[in-house]
Amino acid sequence: MSLDARDPLVQSLHDHNPWWEQGAAAFSLPARQKSDFYHLVRPNRSGSQFEDQPLLGLVGRRGAGKTTLCKQFIHHRIESGARPERFLYLPFDSNPLYQLQSDEQLRRAVRYYESRVLGRLDSPAPHFIVLDDVHQIEHPGKPTIDGWGTPVVDILDDTAERYVVVTASAEVQVERELERADFPAARYDTQPILPEKFRDYLFTLYPDLEESDRRVSPTSIRTGEHSLPATLDSGEVDPLLDELRGKYAQIEDVEPRIQSKVVDFLAMGGTISYEHEGVIDSASELSTSDYSRLREEVRDALYQEVPGFESIKTIADLERLCALAAANRGTEPIRYQELVELFDVDRRTIADSYLPALADLYLLTGVTEYDNARPRSVRLYLRDTGLLTALADGNAERALSDFGREADLARVAGFDHSMRFTYGVNAAQGSETDPSVQFWRGREGVVDFVLDIDDTPVPVALAYRPPIDDSLDVLSEFLDEYEVPVGFLLTGDTVPTEDPITLQRDRIIQLPYWFYLLLC
Repeated sequence: MSLDARDPLVQSLHDHNPWWEQGAAAFSLPARQKSDFYHLVRPNRSGSQFEDQPLLGLVGRRGAGKTTLCKQFIHHRIESGARPERFLYLPFDSNPLYQLQSDEQLRRAVRYYESRVLGRLDSPAPHFIVLDDVHQIEHPGKPTIDGWGTPVVDILDDTAERYVVVTASAEVQVERELERADFPAARYDTQPILPEKFRDYLFTLYPDLEESDRRVSPTSIRTGEHSLPATLDSGEVDPLLDELRGKYAQIEDVEPRIQSKVVDFLAMGGTISYEHEGVIDSASELSTSDYSRLREEVRDALYQEVPGFESIKTIADLERLCALAAANRGTEPIRYQELVELFDVDRRTIADSYLPALADLYLLTGVTEYDNARPRSVRLYLRDTGLLTALADGNAERALSDFGREADLARVAGFDHSMRFTYGVNAAQGSETDPSVQFWRGREGVVDFVLDIDDTPVPVALAYRPPIDDSLDVLSEFLDEYEVPVGFLLTGDTVPTEDPITLQRDRIIQLPYWFYLLLC
């Protein structure tokens, strides 16, 4: 008896879409929603980001929550009254057989869905087709197989008010396939899904902080008359300072509760706790095997997904570069020449192949010095402190007991959240360019993060431990040299202060580190 390799996906459709029969009761989802849920699903508004264009790509590393977000969207819509038949979910990573003759399997699955499921409805519009892990069926080296791009173009052209959602590990995987299929760039968008932020973890522990009188929304910091862009335009710092103080007042009485969870978030990062059922109150609840699993998942992702990056010849070097970043912890820039000697490759391979590939996979970002046209060194920041813990220590014990290690993790998380903050502020101004955060070395020291806010540099220095005078000096130096009206000093809880949010030297807003993370 011969096997038709184009049938396995169709045969499993009802298993992968149990809501067709069970409705909202079919779902088993985390009790919490990441902040991504709110801007993607828009639960309190009409429409969603899934409907802003015919195709939306959700891209991000494995374990960041792309699948969960898609299912939370389906669950939300069904609970809000949508018919379950309006949603088709196809997971291409759940069975390797789905990846054989995948173009034909995809077409067959959609035909079955149209005739047997969607056909139950008097009016099929709108409806949604979710294609999970499409990078598994891109097949760039198999010219006789269409991959997923061509079938998707066909199924979108077939029916009005049909929306397709695809997930992949990297934006380039979506863009490359859609370009090959001649799908116009104006008809699709991509949205990065990153590991949990501090505010996501905090709201999981304390849902009451999401109540309207408690929720510290960053919107007014991103846009409006009291925002950071308004301050950069006017040169007036007081409106932004007052806005920050008002937001702090919303949660001032629970500051100890929030502050006590910073080290747990730094030790866990944004992936490990999200993968667990229930709430992880403390990193001490995690075992060495949890961190080992995270490390193995990253290794598997590199070997499975990097082969699509044609310029990468030695995939193991990418894991070694992540390990080097974990050991360095962003403490000092690493000279390119040192990387050339360590990896036995030329500088172009490091700068133009290795680092971009890791950035595309949202694992590691290499940053150079601000206002330096010929940088000789690069800072390496992992984008998840849980991965740093996994690679450098193996478990959370050191992060929870060594204040020096905590401060190092705070720097790495500070960079990641600064990238998110930069993106959010620029997006609120209508610019969705890739975020840029660099460092700057002056006569008085180093500015940890230089944020590019609409082409204006905004300096942010981290003083997680006292003293703070050196940080104030280098911030003042930067503000003078580049004629910027405002900078920020982030302080840890061991830095003594009478006023948690204060104005230093007329232009530097000092605020707690944890509060900055909450605003990002």
